[in-house]
Amino acid sequence: MAVADSVVASDEDVESVRRWVRLSCTEPGTHLPALATIATQLQLTTAVVRSALERLATEGLVTLHEGYRHYSVGTMSPTERAYRLIRTVIHRSFLPGERFMTRFEIGQSFDIGTKEAAAAVRRLVAEGLLVGPRGQYVNEYGPEQQRRRVKQLRERASDLRREALELMRAAREVEQQMEAEDVFKVA
Repeated sequence: MAVADSVVASDEDVESVRRWVRLSCTEPGTHLPALATIATQLQLTTAVVRSALERLATEGLVTLHEGYRHYSVGTMSPTERAYRLIRTVIHRSFLPGERFMTRFEIGQSFDIGTKEAAAAVRRLVAEGLLVGPRGQYVNEYGPEQQRRRVKQLRERASDLRREALELMRAAREVEQQMEAEDVFKVA
């Protein structure tokens, strides 16, 4: 074992890397840049970044591609991606009883293959979110689905608030740097 492999990232460093991943790469499956690039941006050593990413991989936030020593955001199959996209659209844009998209429309709208769309629709029918012979209508929400939906919406709102605060903080830092540079140029 090399010395660099024995470095253990502190909880603070792991949080820095986690925040960077969430703010930089929101789409699951996105490959992260080289460890050196992340380390430079976060002003950490590559060994610390590697250790932090390994911890995040155990949490499922990132995936280590063995043999390549590179990471990607989360893990998601095409069917899982289709399922999540469709479920999100249903919750945001469709009311109970409303006609939903056909598999062809799903494929066109989300750039999803028809097999993945069909598998995702079958899963949503099994969960009771869609009804009809081919899952073409949004089901009335039962009490359990309403509670789950409220919980999901609150979690999403919390995540968006957290992300907005991070972005505002980053914007403030950039503005302060720009002001400092302007003052330096004038002097």
